[in-house]
Amino acid sequence: MTNSFDASVSPTTRSLQSNGLTFPVLSWGPEGGRPILLLHGFPQEPSTWAPIAEALAAVGFQAFAPHQRGYVASTRPEGPPNCTFTQFIEDAIGIADALGLKSFDVAGFGMGGMQAWMLTAYRPARVRSLTALRYPHPAAFARGIQSEPEQMEKWRRLQHQFGAPDVHERAAAMLADNAARLHGFLADIGLPQPFVDRYVERMKEPGALVGALSWERSISLEEFLKVPPVTVPTLLLWSDGPALSRATLEATKDYVHAVYRERDLPNVGHFMLETSPAELIAPLLQHLQST
Repeated sequence: MTNSFDASVSPTTRSLQSNGLTFPVLSWGPEGGRPILLLHGFPQEPSTWAPIAEALAAVGFQAFAPHQRGYVASTRPEGPPNCTFTQFIEDAIGIADALGLKSFDVAGFGMGGMQAWMLTAYRPARVRSLTALRYPHPAAFARGIQSEPEQMEKWRRLQHQFGAPDVHERAAAMLADNAARLHGFLADIGLPQPFVDRYVERMKEPGALVGALSWERSISLEEFLKVPPVTVPTLLLWSDGPALSRATLEATKDYVHAVYRERDLPNVGHFMLETSPAELIAPLLQHLQST
């Protein structure tokens, strides 16, 4: 890639059909540029990726960031929000198909990172490279919860913070009193206040928080343990924060049968896209341009 691309990096929005739903997708960069799919996590939105996508567009990539399943009305199926990671993978593949992408790079944060790992593991012919922000390989994560004390405790603590196991009860409790509990939860795990206000306002939309929380409720340790190693070049950008232990991070290398890089980013916290996007750009570009 060169640094000659100087067109506007403002995103465009298109609506794409995938897996029986309609996904609004933001895109940056030149038509025909090397494609990369950017998958957000909880409680984010496609524009969370904007600083990264703009940097990618500036060197000729075409970046695509969809609203994830459950987050907006057109991405919510009728009936109970009983989603699975198989559906999340098919959502991403369907979006890529609708865009005409035979192969693409993929990057994901949080639950979007877990989705990116599984997409890469099960559809390796479609993925050129993988970048995971904070989240390890699903099998490493599941084994850590089963057997590693720090990982077990971190996950137990996060589950306690989330509250009731029923997703509707959990959402109602978090939105009560003008979403006081949701405000507090996001602030406690390090999300900067302007983003807390922005995301909470969107989560107040009918069905939005239930849809977003359904991702966490879709986690199955049995399913995660079966996820095979990935076989494409992989970068894991790591920071200390909730839910994950360093031992789980270190175990991830055993599940990458290709070039594997880890980059430790101290003092950026969990929400690295919001707090420190500039620190992510150089390692991400280095990884992409080496594949």
